[in-house]
Amino acid sequence: MSKHVQTKVPKSQYTEPISLGEKIAYGGGDLASNLILVLTSTFVTFFYTDALGLNAGIIGTIMLLSRVFDGFSDIFMGFIMDQVKSKHGKARCWLLWLAIPISLATVLVFLVPNIGPAGQYIFVIITYNLVTTFLYTMINIPYGALTSLMTRDQNQRTVINVFRMFMAQVGSLIINAFTLPLINAVGGSSHQKSWIIVSVIYGVIAAALFLACFFKTKERVQISSQQKESIPLGESFHLIMRNNYWLIIVGVWVVTALGMGMGMSVGTYYAKYILGDENMAGFLTAISLIPTLICMIFVAPLSKKFGKRNVALVGSIISVLGQALMLLNPTSFGWLIVCNVVKGIGSGGLTGTLFAMVADTIEYGQWKTGKRVEGMLYSSTTFGAKIGAGAGMAIAMGILGAAGYDGLAAVQNASAVSAIRNLYLLAPLPFLIALPILYAFYKLDKIYPQVMADLEKREQKGKL
Repeated sequence: MSKHVQTKVPKSQYTEPISLGEKIAYGGGDLASNLILVLTSTFVTFFYTDALGLNAGIIGTIMLLSRVFDGFSDIFMGFIMDQVKSKHGKARCWLLWLAIPISLATVLVFLVPNIGPAGQYIFVIITYNLVTTFLYTMINIPYGALTSLMTRDQNQRTVINVFRMFMAQVGSLIINAFTLPLINAVGGSSHQKSWIIVSVIYGVIAAALFLACFFKTKERVQISSQQKESIPLGESFHLIMRNNYWLIIVGVWVVTALGMGMGMSVGTYYAKYILGDENMAGFLTAISLIPTLICMIFVAPLSKKFGKRNVALVGSIISVLGQALMLLNPTSFGWLIVCNVVKGIGSGGLTGTLFAMVADTIEYGQWKTGKRVEGMLYSSTTFGAKIGAGAGMAIAMGILGAAGYDGLAAVQNASAVSAIRNLYLLAPLPFLIALPILYAFYKLDKIYPQVMADLEKREQKGKL
């Protein structure tokens, strides 16, 4: 049984305002994450198939297995984070330790040597997992949990989350809008050297942003009664499974990741073979991010007035509408721009609230069970998201491989083109439809003020 000691709870963890500079620095951490994540997920399959000529089905299988391992590594990393203490806190220290290693490893992903197909697949497995399964997990889990350690004020968390997701979307916009044009400018997408150059540029920027996030943020939250004995892994898992609102958010992450994994993984293929220009893929994604960024400006005040759940619910319905409208004229680039703008508006409500809702479930879990496990709650959330994204990407690549897709062929067969079309247009729809259904069961916003009032009373008495 855990032993407790009584200490005074610093009031600043509830009321101290977060400066604009700290919010920007924290958001820069997710911009850095997206520079690495989008490059090694959205574009890396296209690099493997069309620059190296590797088999789409095999690459899809590698992606699926990697995501499964990645999901479990998330849970393990969350457990480690809850145990490790350093002079820099329990979350920020990982940003300092891993900023440079993950940037170097990102470049390694694109340094696949010409050692025959078998050797290349082995190299892909090692380097891809080094980045995604290990280093990205080790830096991103603590980074995400840092939200709950910067403040316990619900409104400030929403604002922090808006800064985070705003800058994350800026990172996505930069990569989607400029990666392929930049690669083509330095040699072309069929040349490995071009991918290496771009990965070096992104790696340097990401390292600088991670370090800025470490130096400019602060962990304020200190729970009054600290457990002298660590919570075992099995007990931690039992605690998070009792958190019903956290389970709903996990469901949201899984279905979102599945839909995005299937649709976005073939976005470049759709642009190349249906629209006739691979560069259009980045433009379509980028154009959807602009309304997302604009809408995020209004997420914090709307959430304060109507609740995060309601903002996310409306956003999910708008996203369904945007995807469905694509079916009316799927070969028109202009019409797809309109549809992606609609989806971007919906995405603003979804992404602008999601991480703040995860942080709220951490407080709810402590209120309900009497024990606090930030690392496990956050890491187990991303476990579902990564499994979903990996499954979605693997299914898409497997379908392309089965349909006879050949990345080195000048013209694809009718079966492969049909598979690309269906994966891009139809596959995301059922997952998007599931989102408003899940949000309908989320009611934490209504009881959160009472949750925090009860927690503050307990902690002032020296009880968890």
